[in-house]
Amino acid sequence: MKLNKAVVVTAISLAVGTFGLIYLNQVNPANSAYPIAQASPQPNQPPDKQRPPRPDFKAAATKLGVTEQQLKDALGVPANPPSPGDRNQRPPRPDFAAAATKLGVTEQQLKDALGVPPHPPRPDFAAAATKLGVTEQRLKDALGVPANPPSPGDRNQRPPRPDFAAAATKLGVTEQQLKDALGVPPHPPGEARPDPSR
Repeated sequence: MKLNKAVVVTAISLAVGTFGLIYLNQVNPANSAYPIAQASPQPNQPPDKQRPPRPDFKAAATKLGVTEQQLKDALGVPANPPSPGDRNQRPPRPDFAAAATKLGVTEQQLKDALGVPPHPPRPDFAAAATKLGVTEQRLKDALGVPANPPSPGDRNQRPPRPDFAAAATKLGVTEQQLKDALGVPPHPPGEARPDPSR
């Protein structure tokens, strides 16, 4: 009889202990120590790279003194834009000069109204090579500039960001001298600098 009592007490103790642990360790989605995979809002977008905000056509049209529809027509904005996840159907880059002419404004006024950020000018490799005392071809080779760069509208074949430190070492100059010769603007304080190790 003592053996049956010992087995029953052990079984009850194990059952209570097991259910107690299960109850205490349940995954609570609101307050969980275990990370739960969640769908990202933009599946094909790297998490650390933010997409620029879409232009506010209504506000831009008001600034320019035209209707929203006139602005969209001039820019060639499709009536039904592709869904955010469908990157293969990206509309072509608008011709701002032609759109500005259609609207009777300057290209700069159009870009300012839409909030289009200015693009830095392309580097003058010949002038930079002269400043550094090297040939233009040697400069391009050190920077990894392709012989046939992609067309400006082809965003899928954008060349990788150059490694200025490695290029400077190859050329026998400092990284700052190379950047100064190319006209690379310094990063404003507080702006997150890209991590070249990624």
